[in-house]
Amino acid sequence: MFIPDMQEFPSGHPPTPYGFPLLLIVREVVGRGVLPAGTILRAVGWLGNQVPRSGDTREECVDRLVLAYESDWVFDDCTKGWHECEICTTKEQRRPGGKIGPVIHWRGRDLRLIGHGHYLIRSQDIVYMAPGLVLHYILDHHYRPPNEFVDAVIAGSFLTDEDLTFIGDEDS
Repeated sequence: MFIPDMQEFPSGHPPTPYGFPLLLIVREVVGRGVLPAGTILRAVGWLGNQVPRSGDTREECVDRLVLAYESDWVFDDCTKGWHECEICTTKEQRRPGGKIGPVIHWRGRDLRLIGHGHYLIRSQDIVYMAPGLVLHYILDHHYRPPNEFVDAVIAGSFLTDEDLTFIGDEDS
């Protein structure tokens, strides 16, 4: 899936790239998650089948993305299913050992990424939305995200369910 880096979504757009609500379950009630009022949603890292910018990404950014992934601060994409890297050209690159998702290697650790979900990172009034595979793109394809995004990952906060406004069916 390709979305240009830094594409801004209209006010009120759900915090997903797909245009349908971000489903949340709170106290066994299914509802939708809405971004805090006054925030702007921007996309980063939805590369499709090519890398728009190559280069090194600051290690602090990679450290924070790894921590967020391991901490399960990646939002579920609901019904869109599993995504494979469109840049990898062979099945072994996309599914090493026949398993879903690439394995990244960082600071002596291996982390299998599942092509499912996305990060939401807030810096002031901007929320950056990046796919769960952005670590693979950075480390294995040398994708260099925009500096503004890198700064937000390092200094901003990763949103979780509790940071979104929950609107249950009874609120509609």
